[in-house]
Amino acid sequence: MTKRLALVLLLGLASASCVPAETSAYRRTPGPTAGGVAASGVAAGIHRDPADLAVLPGESAVMSAFEHAGMPVRLIGMSKFAGMLGSMRPARAFTAAPTWGAGGADVLFLEEPIGDVRVCTTPSAIPGWTINTLFVNGRQVDRSEAGQLVLFSVGHGYFVQAWDERTSDALRQGLGLEAPRC
Repeated sequence: MTKRLALVLLLGLASASCVPAETSAYRRTPGPTAGGVAASGVAAGIHRDPADLAVLPGESAVMSAFEHAGMPVRLIGMSKFAGMLGSMRPARAFTAAPTWGAGGADVLFLEEPIGDVRVCTTPSAIPGWTINTLFVNGRQVDRSEAGQLVLFSVGHGYFVQAWDERTSDALRQGLGLEAPRC
């Protein structure tokens, strides 16, 4: 029993040290790593939702941008906006809040330059709501209505949809992003 436990611990430590390093922007690197203590961020106090959510290359740069702004990431989850630029892309939701719904951002990791991304925001027929229309290289790829603040940013390796100004500013400064033109 003791030998089996020692073997399990040894294998666990060996596999945790095999997590590939991340780059500052999503580039052609090995695919997502499996969950696990080192990959999941549990050791750093970051909760992943679900707990076995794979780590994507580029996540560490996003977490560094939050950290630099004094907003350490507390939750990382799946993004429901992975297809908002016209095709499915690796994406994650990040927040410095202890629960979902209190600000944060959805980040799409762009493997290759995407071209001209534009976001046009217009008032909705519903008071206080806006319509966001996204274009990639002149082609409309998404249209949504929102009853809350949505701030878009784009730059080398990232497309961000932030839900509050502080998060938007942190990611724009930390990742070198800009607001897309209409």
